[in-house]
Order: sequence, then structure tokens, then C-alpha cells
Amino acid sequence: MDTRLPPREREQLYTLIREKLELGGAELDDITTVAELPGVDSVKVLSLVGAVELGFRVNLGFEAIPQVRTVHDIERLICDSREQYAARAS
Repeated sequence: MDTRLPPREREQLYTLIREKLELGGAELDDITTVAELPGVDSVKVLSLVGAVELGFRVNLGFEAIPQVRTVHDIERLICDSREQYAARAS
């Protein structure tokens, strides 16, 4: 199971996170803890998960919300959702 997005998509994810969490040009990396980012609350995380679903065309569901601890967790959730879809489609 691949839990890494291609570089272009990873940058798209970082941009989406910055926009939805209103972080401006904040530096992000895999180990950035989402809850510790300035101004982040549960409503913003919910909005972020919804934006990730739309932007990456995946279905994460509400059960994904408590799994969002780091930026890499979001990336992993996207990859997992894509793999589950591919498995169902084949």
C-alpha cells in the first residue's frame, strides 16, 4: 500500500490545508500536527476533510476526522480511499 501522493498532488494538499485552515504561507511537512496549528478547531478540521474529499475526489467519511492528527495522516487517508475504490472497481 502506497501512502504517498505524487509531489504535485502533495503540494496541492498543502495548499488546500493552508487555505482551509487559514494558515497563509505557513510551512507544512509530514509530521506537522494539525491540532497544534494556530487557530485550528474541530469545525475547521471538518471543513478541511470535506475540501479534501472534493479536491481529491475521495470519500473519507466522518470516521476520518479523528484520524487526522498529522499532515501525513491526511495523505494516507487519501491513498487508502483510492485503494479501496480501486479494489471495489476491479
